[in-house]
Amino acid sequence: MSGKEALLEVKNLHTYFFTESGVVPSVNGVTFSVKKGETVGIVGESGCGKSVTSLSLLQLVDESGKIVEGEILFEGEDLTKFNKKQLRKVRGNKISMVFQEPLTSLNPVFTIGSQISEAIRLHQNISKEEAKLKTIEMLQKVGIPRADKHYYSFPHMLSGGMRQRVMIAMALSCRPQLLIADEPTTALDVTIQAQILHLMRELSQEYDTSIILITHDLGVVAEMVDRVIVMYAGQIVEQNNVFEIFKNPKHPYTKGLLNSTPKIHQLKDQLESIEGNVPNPFEMPAGCKFHPRCLFATDMCRNQEPPLFQSEDGSEVRCWLYEEQEVNQV
Repeated sequence: MSGKEALLEVKNLHTYFFTESGVVPSVNGVTFSVKKGETVGIVGESGCGKSVTSLSLLQLVDESGKIVEGEILFEGEDLTKFNKKQLRKVRGNKISMVFQEPLTSLNPVFTIGSQISEAIRLHQNISKEEAKLKTIEMLQKVGIPRADKHYYSFPHMLSGGMRQRVMIAMALSCRPQLLIADEPTTALDVTIQAQILHLMRELSQEYDTSIILITHDLGVVAEMVDRVIVMYAGQIVEQNNVFEIFKNPKHPYTKGLLNSTPKIHQLKDQLESIEGNVPNPFEMPAGCKFHPRCLFATDMCRNQEPPLFQSEDGSEVRCWLYEEQEVNQV
């Protein structure tokens, strides 16, 4: 994977929401890259900025949100400089997105077949009949039985797992180079979740598609991703390959997330938890954003915000505990 070039480079991304109560810095200086064919997981509690980061990539944040600083380089071109027409050519074509709840993403008054066909014809110069055949082929690929019949089904006629398969079929119908999946299995039971993840992995390998997987489920991360980005309070606090994150987590927040996850080989009467909550965006603490919940916090942590320290192996951690051990500041 190390030899592959970057497909996506996000540099110093700041996305703020301008509300009546004030400005909310939802994403605050996020930098990362995704290589061709790589699967990157972004993890953290609700409110850490994961979803807003993913929506920012395609400029899909709601009207009160705005990218105020940073670059989003896709194939070397900065998407933040694109107009609406240019973005439409990228969305659903080169970059596709699968959302958490497909029932809110699919139009209830159109059949699933017509919606996928429309997405295909929007980006490819083919006839209605060709688009229909391609749609049925994609529905078959994602494991929907009797795809030619379900082409005429409406979203409410399908189960949650089937609707999520439809969303994946739609997202991959134009063979995108990057698939963004925002909590794609949260609303599904464990068996269907495993099938959906297996399906995404198979299709990404078949099409050499890169994936950004947004999740709070570390079990999904362990199964699916090559590299993990841990976010807290709108910032990246740790970034490393998936093996090192699980074997040797560095940031106290990452350790807390892992300790609060049940492990089959290490059954406990009570799971550990991280005390406190993600800070209110209007009342961010001084210094390190995690220090009010951290067992290792010092006066320096309370007063000075740590930079993202980078070690020689390419891992990154935003913690003063690693100041002496790291070689660069990102």
